[in-house]
Amino acid sequence: MELIYNIVKGWTAAGYLPAIFEHAFMIRGMLAAFIIGPLLGAMGTVVVTKKLSFFTQTIGNAAMSGVAIGLLLGEPADATYAGLYGFCLIVALLMTFVKNRTRLANDTIIGVVLAQTLGLGIILMIIVTTQFNIHQVEGILFGSLITLNDNDLIALAISSIVVTVLFACNFNRFMLASFNKTLAKARGLSPVFLEYLFVVLMTAVVVSSLKLIGSLLVLVLIVVPAAGAQLLASNLRRFVWLSVLFSTISTVLGLLLSGFLPVPSGALIALVSSILFYGALLLKPLFGKGGGPNQGEI
Repeated sequence: MELIYNIVKGWTAAGYLPAIFEHAFMIRGMLAAFIIGPLLGAMGTVVVTKKLSFFTQTIGNAAMSGVAIGLLLGEPADATYAGLYGFCLIVALLMTFVKNRTRLANDTIIGVVLAQTLGLGIILMIIVTTQFNIHQVEGILFGSLITLNDNDLIALAISSIVVTVLFACNFNRFMLASFNKTLAKARGLSPVFLEYLFVVLMTAVVVSSLKLIGSLLVLVLIVVPAAGAQLLASNLRRFVWLSVLFSTISTVLGLLLSGFLPVPSGALIALVSSILFYGALLLKPLFGKGGGPNQGEI
């Protein structure tokens, strides 16, 4: 990491980059943005297609409990990996299990689990703040460049590589199972297994990006770029690439602005993403029908 820091600082000293890149935290944040932005954009297309938007918000809210559990179990305040990943994964699998064992609608199940995670998270946070400084955990709620460290960046890079490979290899299967489960079964696929696999991959990415975006705003970067892309896309390929482009621009520009303004990075990422969405809405007439791909374009 030191080599990368020295190279970027050299470019900054030469005037190729803004002076803010003299700071290591800004370099870490920008590296994280380029790693997570494209991946969240790509995964957002499946999230929007499968109508799992608030599923990601529930995972983000579960992060509060996960951080608190990690702290109470003795993990360092800046590295509550076991509690965070463990609890969020349990919540994700629980929602998927209940969905496949009942006839309840997605939004009903998500609403039930969301209420449970919020209640538990608030109680645990109250307990934690009596023992720890609240500033030690606020970065996970709103996103913070300052709290992002080398270990977070390494964990983000490793999880992103693994998720990218598995997601790319199964993307067409995920989309097919989302549009037509009957056809997916006829082709020898298991929609239930694919759903569990996607949920695990999405949870890993969401949790890895929390320090950058914040648990309260992670829904924005997964859903809004994909929603904006859906307005302009007339086929699946354009849908994916536009979502990746919007998500990357939102992450990078939001992080860059947070380096100059005293505002949490997650809030600025959300603002940029929203501006791109409304821009896509205004440009929709120029791109024809849009509205995303249909079943025949898988």
